[in-house]
Amino acid sequence: MISEKKTTDILQLPRHKAAATNVGEFYQKNKPINSNKHSQISKHLFQYSKLIEHWKTLFELTDWNISCESISSMQVVDALDGNTPGHEFVGISIQFEKRKGTIFHTRPLHEDDIIHELLHIRFPSWSEEEVNFWMNLLMKQTKSKMAITSDVMVIV
Repeated sequence: MISEKKTTDILQLPRHKAAATNVGEFYQKNKPINSNKHSQISKHLFQYSKLIEHWKTLFELTDWNISCESISSMQVVDALDGNTPGHEFVGISIQFEKRKGTIFHTRPLHEDDIIHELLHIRFPSWSEEEVNFWMNLLMKQTKSKMAITSDVMVIV
């Protein structure tokens, strides 16, 4: 999660810098996309957007703009592993005042990734453990009804 400071801090660096980064930080390299990768990316973006819209509606986040951006695993380094690059990563950059979020990922996203990141927006005061608990519960109970208030989510 980008909005919390912890040992796996995530920061978006300006695109013109190519410096090494700390745990979970990344630098988006500008690189050309070949046509095969472009069609795969388009297919994934369509699938992601359907899932994002579905869960945005359930979490009452329809006024939010959520996008996804693929990054290279070589752009993610782990300070706990000697600042080595090449780590898997999924995280969200949240701009609450603009009601905008960008999910950065080094691998194809799954529904649980999207639920997890949107929970960070819907319940920003929740700990990582609370987000994981509810994401796991939601994945098991997808056909259940949910009731959401400002700080509470109930599954019936």
